[in-house]
Amino acid sequence: MARILSDDLPRARVPVVTYALMAAWTVMWVVQALRPDDGNVVDSSQALACRWGMVPVHLTGGAGGAATDPCVVLSTEHSAWLEVFTAQFLHASWWHLLGNLLFLWVFGPSVEQRLGRVRFLPFALACGYAAFVAEALIDSSSAQPVIGGSGVVAAVLGAYIVLFPRARLRVVQPTTPEPGTHRGLPAWLPIAAWIAYETIAAISQSQSDTAHWVHVVGFALGALLAWPLASRPAPTRQPAPEWVRVAIAHNQPEAEMIQGILGDAGIPAYVRRMAGFDVPDYLAGGPRDVMVPGDRALEAHALIDPLDAGDGADPA
Repeated sequence: MARILSDDLPRARVPVVTYALMAAWTVMWVVQALRPDDGNVVDSSQALACRWGMVPVHLTGGAGGAATDPCVVLSTEHSAWLEVFTAQFLHASWWHLLGNLLFLWVFGPSVEQRLGRVRFLPFALACGYAAFVAEALIDSSSAQPVIGGSGVVAAVLGAYIVLFPRARLRVVQPTTPEPGTHRGLPAWLPIAAWIAYETIAAISQSQSDTAHWVHVVGFALGALLAWPLASRPAPTRQPAPEWVRVAIAHNQPEAEMIQGILGDAGIPAYVRRMAGFDVPDYLAGGPRDVMVPGDRALEAHALIDPLDAGDGADPA
């Protein structure tokens, strides 16, 4: 099955931890979205963020004049150190959630595969936890709750750029790509642009409503902890096999029939319009080439050639 919005690294198994974390974020956002948005201190979405988000003045103990702030009061219902953990499962808006889901979808699976399922989740949550604590120490007078999975995402990005510096991104990554299709955007480019922006924003304090230091510290920790693994052999890109033509079908249905026979035998195959025939792809007419990897050509011929011979045999 083709992978949508993915890198070009091979995947030996389903990244269940990445998907489970994405599901947990989504479920918690639904819980938030179902609450009133009126700011009441009982059951509003804002009250939930104050109770279970990380409030810097509560964590650092420097509330001072902010001790009577409603959000600070709500945050004292639980341990500040517990709230640093739970804050990583809440989000401020749909856009906040979708941005984190997108980054984790693209970059999380490869990092999970390299670290292993057992280590991936503690790695990501521990980096996110430390990043939240760093934000509290830097902005210790703030009474605004800090929430989101951005610390986790930042750690994943930091690890990714260290572990897979030559990976590339594609909108669609086919399971069996055609020759010469390993193109795409270098993965380090958007990551480098993102962390450069976050660092500048954190230092300049240009956006006071965004916890940029969570992103910067999470990224740095992820890269630092992943560095020892960088010297180990990394998974290579999916090799692009040399594809050869094993059959010429008269039309699209016949080509798909042959492709199905090959697929049932476990032989990858794709159909392409035969060169020199200017019939639009959406029409079934016109000859089609059936292509398979070169190292499976003999096996494919063994399946297809008897069919051709049967078509040309004299009736008994």
